[in-house]
Amino acid sequence: MDVNFGEVIPISTIDWHGKASVVLFLRGCPFRCPYCHNYEILTVPDMVDVKELEKKIENSLIFVSSVVFSGGEPLAQKNAIMHLASYAKKKKLFVGIHTNGYYPDVVEELMDLGLVDKFFIDVKAPLDDPEMYGKAIGYGKYSVVPDPVDVVEKVRRSLSIITEKGMEYELRTTAIRGFIGEPDDIAKIASSIAPYLSMSSATYVIQQGIPANAMDENMRDIVPFSRDEMLELAGRAHEFVDNVWIRTKEKGNEKVNFESN
Repeated sequence: MDVNFGEVIPISTIDWHGKASVVLFLRGCPFRCPYCHNYEILTVPDMVDVKELEKKIENSLIFVSSVVFSGGEPLAQKNAIMHLASYAKKKKLFVGIHTNGYYPDVVEELMDLGLVDKFFIDVKAPLDDPEMYGKAIGYGKYSVVPDPVDVVEKVRRSLSIITEKGMEYELRTTAIRGFIGEPDDIAKIASSIAPYLSMSSATYVIQQGIPANAMDENMRDIVPFSRDEMLELAGRAHEFVDNVWIRTKEKGNEKVNFESN
């Protein structure tokens, strides 16, 4: 089997909080988010034999307890992700998957087969606002991007499946100044995901977008939110959800204690 492969990080401590992971980035994605910093692996293929990726996992075994599949969008390559997740499980590794939530059927199959331990799901805009979601994923600018009404429906379905089956997961939003991530935007996103988080112990992580290497060159001069501003965004999210974290270049992952803020 050939896999459209991007790159590997042999040891990472930031892609799964609390675990050391080997991270495999798979190429391809149905979205074209303007702020994407991995855009170089979205379009140009690089097919490699799946055994090469097995070797990359094997080479990190002594250092890590988990493997994280990222991208791009790893679930776009269903056969590859099924094979590699199964391989990782045979090696007694935890399996985490970074996903945009657009492939609920693959999400469910992975869970039913016991091939995943945690999902990290990007919620790019309010789930009740397809127009804003379309802006976030590049709809209208790139012909490959699917209809945002369909996208939102599939993301919602993924969240429902994961929540109802009790799977561990994290929701996260990348905040970009002047794009999507202003305080009112975060409040709307938090409101739209609150029904899922109220039924689980999942975290909501607001990530500090750093668009210096964004796909859209016009975004590259945008100044990232400061840590203090990120804490303010977390406060708006906390109006609707309880377990809020921020992720910044300055401090990494931080659970926000609202009693002291």
